[in-house]
Amino acid sequence: MRLVGILLAIAVAATPARADDKAFKPYVGRIVVSPDVPPSVYEELPRFLKINFQADDSYEVIGGAPWKINFVAVLGKDVKTVTLQLVDKADKKGTPTETLELTPKRRIVLASIEATVAAGFAEHKTYVMQLVAGKTVLAKCEVTLSSYKRPGT
Repeated sequence: MRLVGILLAIAVAATPARADDKAFKPYVGRIVVSPDVPPSVYEELPRFLKINFQADDSYEVIGGAPWKINFVAVLGKDVKTVTLQLVDKADKKGTPTETLELTPKRRIVLASIEATVAAGFAEHKTYVMQLVAGKTVLAKCEVTLSSYKRPGT
């Protein structure tokens, strides 16, 4: 399956060090979602991660369909490709709503995607977003799709 309305996968500019650098350690195994497009300059990534990181790995994407999901993931090991899976949290079988192949650069995955109603996504639903290599989950978070900002958030 493919996400309808894939925007782009962003390559990290310059010659990045490895994602196991000290600045990235708190984010290993996590996907950090932001309303802003991730920076393509390696040196700007730690600040982006720190500003947008949620300790409970739960994010809300606001704006209505199509929902733009910008994210950075830090992997704990080297892999050639990963599969991005979005799974409805309420689905007990864990069947992905959509999947997309991505290529990490030095254990970091940067991407901007769109989730659309046509692809099966729905407002006020929570999805588990995970990067998988084979059957191993390398990074994950939860994303709730909304069209408004809830009071108090």
